[in-house]
Amino acid sequence: MVRRQTGSDDSSGQKMSNPNNSDYDIPERKFDWQTDLKFGKKGESLVTDFLDAITEGAFEVKTDRYRNGRMVVEMEQNPRLKKDEDGKPFWKASGLAVTKATWWVYVYTLDGAFVIVSVARLKRYLAAHPERFNRKKYKQFAVRSGNPTAGILLEPEDVMDMMINKAYDE
Repeated sequence: MVRRQTGSDDSSGQKMSNPNNSDYDIPERKFDWQTDLKFGKKGESLVTDFLDAITEGAFEVKTDRYRNGRMVVEMEQNPRLKKDEDGKPFWKASGLAVTKATWWVYVYTLDGAFVIVSVARLKRYLAAHPERFNRKKYKQFAVRSGNPTAGILLEPEDVMDMMINKAYDE
């Protein structure tokens, strides 16, 4: 069991923060095996549902080439650099905006590091932050290619927040 420490006094009598005192520490409590078993079974059910969805093809995979910890979420593309009647780039919905997938898989390295998040959770996360994640804030990617894309760039701390914050639970 992890014990929380509240800090120690420095020479002036002031409390010093303890780096081991974290909001993520397991609080002191009496553990109940039955409750823990039920929780574990829910985790097993989640993974079973995921594996079933994978075999049905209900996933979308995006692969990062740059290994910088960021996650690109494509929302639009400009296929073959098309232009509209006014000569402006023609953008059409793509990626997360049109996916029918249940799961979003983001591969960080081809050596076996990836994140899997439900499409619903990813969408809830983005919707919870409209000031940061909206069409006006889209970034363009692969601009020198024949199929540039536009979308959202999540920083590593955004990805972690999306993964662990209860605010994005159903």
